[in-house]
Amino acid sequence: MADRPTTIFINGTEYPFEPGQTVIQVARANGIDIQHYCYHDGLSIAGNCRICVVEVEGNPKPQISCKMECEPPPWVNEPLRIQTDSKLALDGREGTMEMLLVNHPLDCPICDQAGECHLQDYSYEIGQGKASSTTAKTKLPKNVPFGSKIVYDAERCIKCTLCVRFCEEITETNELAMQGRSDEEMVVMTSKGEFTTPYSMNIIDLCPVGALTSRDFRFKSRLWFMDFAESVCTGCARGCNVMTGGREGEFMRMEPRENQAVNKWWMCDAGRTDYQFANAPTRLEAPLIRQDDGTLAVANWEDAISAAAAALKAAPGNVILDGGCTLEEMAVAQDVAAALGGAAKYAAATGEGDDFLVVAEKGANAAGAELLGLARAKSASAAALLLIERDEHVNASFREKSGAVVVFAVDGEHVPDSAQVVFPMGTWSERDGLLVDGAGIVQSMSRNAAIGPNNLAAPVDLLEDILGELDDGYDWRGHAGVVAHLRALPEFEKLEFPAGFEAAGVGARS
Repeated sequence: MADRPTTIFINGTEYPFEPGQTVIQVARANGIDIQHYCYHDGLSIAGNCRICVVEVEGNPKPQISCKMECEPPPWVNEPLRIQTDSKLALDGREGTMEMLLVNHPLDCPICDQAGECHLQDYSYEIGQGKASSTTAKTKLPKNVPFGSKIVYDAERCIKCTLCVRFCEEITETNELAMQGRSDEEMVVMTSKGEFTTPYSMNIIDLCPVGALTSRDFRFKSRLWFMDFAESVCTGCARGCNVMTGGREGEFMRMEPRENQAVNKWWMCDAGRTDYQFANAPTRLEAPLIRQDDGTLAVANWEDAISAAAAALKAAPGNVILDGGCTLEEMAVAQDVAAALGGAAKYAAATGEGDDFLVVAEKGANAAGAELLGLARAKSASAAALLLIERDEHVNASFREKSGAVVVFAVDGEHVPDSAQVVFPMGTWSERDGLLVDGAGIVQSMSRNAAIGPNNLAAPVDLLEDILGELDDGYDWRGHAGVVAHLRALPEFEKLEFPAGFEAAGVGARS
């Protein structure tokens, strides 16, 4: 028996495939875009949207590429030859688009999904200029609450079943199902009005249209008015990869970003909405120095750095860092602690985890701190310098007992009475830096310039400036130099750092 084909031709080019791979999978792996709605790499194949049709040489009818395996049928011993943009394929998609739009409300001007809607994109690419149907559109329920976090619009739904399959296959909680027939079919909740899974908001990302929207982000902003940055969620030590979205200083939304080694395509609901503290009205925006009358007054950066160094010389002690601080911040803080004759420690909360993504360790960089030799702070006594991002890690009791004279803080409410000098600190979404997650993977946070106060100095730069005042012989290294120092440490030699992170300009002092 002749060997079976192990390659497939797509648009005239030959590509290898693995047993069981489908046409759409090989096409996507090789940068060939085939429109699709119901297909997702992490879910079972439903094959019900029909938009991914392609032409198969020798077959008179278009075939869906998501379910069609690359290996030819047993009676054919030649590689399949596929055309993704032939007239037959395009006509098939055009017909599917017309069917999908027959009852769609076409409310793009008021739909939150506008700008990132596959139905909208594909209608421009392959849709018809006008519908041939003359019957009235079917009316279905709108603004249906799916629990407290999600809103469902049945008129926009194209019945792709991605949300249903997610609840069946990923969370295995089965809160959603399809109900009805034909143009009356819709998604319904099978639970008592609320999701039992803490991962429900992932169905919003899965939805290719505007049928499922987030109450948290609903009607806040158009996509094209926002700026986005790739970063890492710091809600726990899992380190889910995320995309942050901001506009005019406000943190507006967070969504998961695919990383198969960390969080695949998903993130928890708690992490997704854990950004409101970045928008607090009590955010610090300038350095503060304690005055003779006991009040804190705004100062310039140079005066604050000099005052901080003087305060630390007068009251040396330990340096305690929030467990979400970056490796770079922790490394320089170690040097500051050494100059003060103390030690650098980290403070981080612990809580509950699950068997999916959430872990009990809430310090996003606790593993990195341990690699650097920082011990977990058991108490707050004898701290000269505090770096605080989250109240959950460095709470009010901890702060007040610390006696810290120099404080880096995100929020003015987090400044202890002992503070003589206060530096405003950006949230994790406003800083560049490296973290080590609980699995030992080094990941990078990236600053979103559209979030938070403008012109905040990077904590790692300020720490180096303070260290320069404490130690006349200190050689200022800059961000790239600190990263190079980290990479040379024996504890980090075998770890893989994100490519190009220490490139010129990343986190550099202006």
